[in-house]
Amino acid sequence: MDAYKKEVYFTILMSLAFVITGHLGLFFSLFPVEGYLFGFPIMYIVPILFGWFGVLILTVVSGKIGNHIDDAIEEENQQNKKKQSGEGAV
Repeated sequence: MDAYKKEVYFTILMSLAFVITGHLGLFFSLFPVEGYLFGFPIMYIVPILFGWFGVLILTVVSGKIGNHIDDAIEEENQQNKKKQSGEGAV
């Protein structure tokens, strides 16, 4: 059951991260910042970097972590099946 709890927490945290990252451009349009980053105005480049590329990076990271959690769930399910079949034989 521990792996399922990890999956629930992971899903909630990644959902929040996706929402914040995807809507960061809105925050920069509400509160414009003067200055330059990599030669581009901050109010334009930060929403692009965090919005488009940030969501892409989060997608890759969440896919890899999600696969590890799914493997842990599968392993836990196999252990539970072995435990139940061992108890049924006794």
